[in-house]
Amino acid sequence: MNAVHMDYTPGYVIINIYINEFGGEMKGNERFYILAIGFIAFMILTTGCHKKAVTKPDGYSEEQVELGMALVEEWKCSYCHTPEIAGPEGTLIPDPDRLFSGHPEDEEIPPIPDMVITSPEYLEFLDNLDTTVWATDNRIVFTANLTPDDETGIGTWTEDTFIATIRSGQHQGVGKRIKYPMPWQELAELDDQELAAVYAYLRTVKPVSNKVPESIVLFR
Repeated sequence: MNAVHMDYTPGYVIINIYINEFGGEMKGNERFYILAIGFIAFMILTTGCHKKAVTKPDGYSEEQVELGMALVEEWKCSYCHTPEIAGPEGTLIPDPDRLFSGHPEDEEIPPIPDMVITSPEYLEFLDNLDTTVWATDNRIVFTANLTPDDETGIGTWTEDTFIATIRSGQHQGVGKRIKYPMPWQELAELDDQELAAVYAYLRTVKPVSNKVPESIVLFR
């Protein structure tokens, strides 16, 4: 039997089975196709396993986390709370490394033009802003870090604190008001179980250290 380098990647496993069962050498092109098929099979299997894996924080079920994820997707929370990066063909996509981390602390604050806020020019200006920043007639607002980072996100928040924030429209239920365009009034219509599910899902997101700047009041 011919000696074959032992490698446990899928392609080489198939090659070794082939040689052990049927004997003989493989031609170069046969070896190439077997390796390619093995690699593709490996990627499909591992990708499928990754998609099925659900990380759940202590005290919560997979069903709660999945419900929270569905609600977050339904409310398009990522659109405002996740910075964008250039994707295929130059299109902007959510940055997978900074999911729900809010406005980047190191991003330059855009200058606000002095124009009527209902004018087409101002609306065009708003449309060209990053999705993590919003400008009204008298302030610039930056979206919050919703990741479970203890220092800059909501890592130290309890479920009760999170629900109180949404119910009251105030930071941690007692602090500063939540700024427009955060639709907290609409989110407050969710029941406690649904809000708890959203909280549970956000606990599964990768913590990102990102200190979002305070909103800026404009004087005109």
